[in-house]
Amino acid sequence: MFPVYDGLYLSLMLVPAVFGVVVGAVPSKHAKAASASLCGWSALMGALAYPLFLYGGTVSYTFPVPSAWGPYSVLMDDLSSMIVSISSVVFLAVLSHMMRSASAPRNGKYASLACTLFIACVLAMCADTVMLLLMAWETVTLATFLMSLRGKNGTAAWKFFVIAHVGGLMVICSFLAMASYADGQTLSSWSDLSTVMGVPASCGVIVLLFVGFGTKLGLIPFHVWMPDLYSSAPTHTSALMSTVSSNVAVLVLFKSVFGYVGVSDEMYVLAVILMAASSFTAIWGALESLVQTEPKRILAYSSMENMALVLLCFSLGMLFSDGGSPGLITMVLVAGLFHALNHSVFKSLMMLTVGSAEDCTGETAMERMGGLAKLMPAFSIVSLVAVLSMAAVPPFNGFASEWLMVQSLMGGEGIHMTEIILPLGVAVVGISGMMAAVSYARLYGFMFLGRPRSERRVSKMIGASSLAPMVLLALLCFAMGIFATDIMGRLAGGIGASTTIPSDDSYMAHLAGTLNVPMLAGILLVSVFAVSGLSRVFRKKSTRSPTWDCGTPLTEEMQYSSVGFSQPLVRVFHPLYGDVMELSDDESSKDCKRYSIRFAEPFAERLYVPLSNLVMKGAKYVGRTQNGNIQSYFGYILIVLVTLLVAVRFI
Repeated sequence: MFPVYDGLYLSLMLVPAVFGVVVGAVPSKHAKAASASLCGWSALMGALAYPLFLYGGTVSYTFPVPSAWGPYSVLMDDLSSMIVSISSVVFLAVLSHMMRSASAPRNGKYASLACTLFIACVLAMCADTVMLLLMAWETVTLATFLMSLRGKNGTAAWKFFVIAHVGGLMVICSFLAMASYADGQTLSSWSDLSTVMGVPASCGVIVLLFVGFGTKLGLIPFHVWMPDLYSSAPTHTSALMSTVSSNVAVLVLFKSVFGYVGVSDEMYVLAVILMAASSFTAIWGALESLVQTEPKRILAYSSMENMALVLLCFSLGMLFSDGGSPGLITMVLVAGLFHALNHSVFKSLMMLTVGSAEDCTGETAMERMGGLAKLMPAFSIVSLVAVLSMAAVPPFNGFASEWLMVQSLMGGEGIHMTEIILPLGVAVVGISGMMAAVSYARLYGFMFLGRPRSERRVSKMIGASSLAPMVLLALLCFAMGIFATDIMGRLAGGIGASTTIPSDDSYMAHLAGTLNVPMLAGILLVSVFAVSGLSRVFRKKSTRSPTWDCGTPLTEEMQYSSVGFSQPLVRVFHPLYGDVMELSDDESSKDCKRYSIRFAEPFAERLYVPLSNLVMKGAKYVGRTQNGNIQSYFGYILIVLVTLLVAVRFI
């Protein structure tokens, strides 16, 4: 585009959100609606980023803001415009649902923070100067932290804040290291810096990048904030944090590793180490999701597992640089980026589903829900789409990206050190996907099927205005699955334009015979109608009779519970889960006891708690030294001076 049009488009996208920040901070009962509407307009403009790129090309603009650190510039290229568009659609859907949700914060400050988060995410994805990128990334952390503060969840929010800022410090160090070797601070001019930095320094920078962004994506052991914060923060904060913020981390990490630093065949050992860390994270996330009893905690570990698969693809891209064809490298990177986009859509849909279910039932534990499918069939169908997409069931979008991952692993034969690594990678993707699918089926079953499992009943139905954004996301899940091949081709073109990897779409010919999603969708649809028709034709006359109860009246509490569902797994992996059995008095009867199991995050108990205790001991020791008398301090100074004089005398 021409500069004047670039500035006009960015103004239409960012200026309303800036006004939304100001309007939301005004104490007024209409502040929330006004601020959210302005942010919605910005998100709508953001959704047009990729269509406008296809029409006019790259958007490049330098903000007329004087700074001692140099200019603040943005560059919206092929890849970033696509991710901005998908992220903006998700943002718009979450905002629309927030306006009708009973559990969303009612003050305008929350909407103001949402505007801030949108601006920061867009600038971080499109930043073309180092300082703008780092400022935007830190703003993303600060905005999500402030949006997550609610009630008594301060501990979880501060845990996220500390871990995320440790990661932010690593990101800052990595970019400062790259800037010291680069010619200027313009990111678009950075390319293949590893040839200047050398392999050891490049590997160190890549480790800092993976760990720094991994603190937001749930890389072990930096994931401990996720389940606590997701379960205690407002639903819409968790939705934006796990989707749009994750897209920012994935995009910047990808461009940094494969564009700015560049990978070489001498990094295969580091690639194997990162693959191991990503694989362990994926398996652990899937295992933990199988035993959690709160839907939001399940989704937290699900995000951890999905983002680990994205990092696994990036690690494979580094490994394939040692003798792999450009087409193979492109295929695995497309798989990672496509899965990140798919995750942002189906995870936001599932987050809104869970939030709506909690609003309707007043319950947060899924084993106390149930029967929602009968009361709200349209809502249950939309939720089923989210579950099928998360479980990678065709023809929805989750299937396409995970299938591409498997194809990438199977296509890497003959590369150095892949005879054992790639079969293990296939096993990781398969096992984690299988466990995650069981977890999602369990989640849907206990929330929507069976009878209501608590004395509370549904107090309110979901209105059309609340259901509309979820329907939009459900349709997007279906569309991204049907048009997966076209999206992959566009991502491959963006990878070629953003990195030093030659643009190669040769892998598409291999996928043409294995990934025909429209035909697969047609076959499944015909099969469903055929089975349904045959069942009606050959249906036998049925009789209804009461369920045999062995003389004991059946109640809702006798239904299969989520704890009972996960007991076999807990028994097998008992040392890993850190489960604690608790016996408490039953509130309904003084003579009865209630047996329950509490799961404590092992990494928090065995790593962070001892570390925090050590820090507190050190702080107390330093505190004692600061509470002495002045004579002691003069004595310390005298001893140090004498020691230095003696040392200088003999040197």
